[in-house]
Amino acid sequence: MTAPASELADRLTLASVRLTRWLRAADAAARLSGPQASALAVVVHSGRVRMSDLARLEEVSRPTITRLAGELEAGGLIERQADPMDGRVVWLVPTRQGRRLLAEGQSRRIAPLTAAIEGLSAEARADLLAGLTVTEALLKG
Repeated sequence: MTAPASELADRLTLASVRLTRWLRAADAAARLSGPQASALAVVVHSGRVRMSDLARLEEVSRPTITRLAGELEAGGLIERQADPMDGRVVWLVPTRQGRRLLAEGQSRRIAPLTAAIEGLSAEARADLLAGLTVTEALLKG
């Protein structure tokens, strides 16, 4: 018998929160706040993003994203570039240092998870893969 959808949703949410906290705790060397790291990740993965789009993606106000972008820019992690086609548009782009910092943090966070997964049996790893496949499909929604 399968569990009710509401129970599965509750367990998935709780597991996601716990996983995020566990990974964050594994990155004791992080020099960015959570909001800074999140905004930098969006800029790095986007390649470039407008301030208003970053605010929308991060679900924060324009003044908040302006402050965060200013902090990242002051740290040499992103830079602003004028759009050559439209002078009103300013793009936020990652610097080499910003890309490197994000990659280093990702490596620190996934190391303990990788070690834990390596300790799983082949059957448990197959189950994990199946669960991830379903989760990824749900998120594509």
